Amino acid sequence: MKFLEGLTRLPHDDLFIHLPPHSVPLSPLREMALARAGCCPLLLLLLLLGLWVAEVLVSAKPKDMTSSQWFKTQHVQPSPQACNSAISNINKYTERCKDLNTFLHEPFSSVAITCQTPNIACKNSCKNCHQSHGPMSLTMGELTSGKYPNCRYKEKHLNTPYIVACDPPQQGDPGYPLVPVHLDKVV
Repeated sequence: MKFLEGLTRLPHDDLFIHLPPHSVPLSPLREMALARAGCCPLLLLLLLLGLWVAEVLVSAKPKDMTSSQWFKTQHVQPSPQACNSAISNINKYTERCKDLNTFLHEPFSSVAITCQTPNIACKNSCKNCHQSHGPMSLTMGELTSGKYPNCRYKEKHLNTPYIVACDPPQQGDPGYPLVPVHLDKVV
């Protein structure tokens, strides 16, 4: 945010003088916005921020689910299923092809017990992550082709530990002291 605050103090004609040309590849939509904005860099900045926010919202959890419920929908699959159909059910919520998804082949209660292991640092440096007691059966599905709703995935079956981020339960979550809310890493 400090970067943005600093930009607002610059005269509007100087906003993009300090950025090296083509330092970041532009999507066709952003190129069109740049061409149209011409004399209004502040308007361009607001448009780009709007596009970024819209992309973040596409990957957000559904409004009617808690973070733990969304975690369960995306990652808990006690009985292995084919990735193409299983991830298709997740993609219906976001209306896009998810690039990668990992399914843990154990019940939610077992994943919730992982939240009782000692805290460790997550990839984002938060300290609310927990590693499974040992290797667990899981399937990773990686997008290989297609556009929503015809997404195609390559499956990879593993038996390895995983790390989850856990938080206190929200209203509607099971009554565990902590519940999984994010699959942070496959070890």
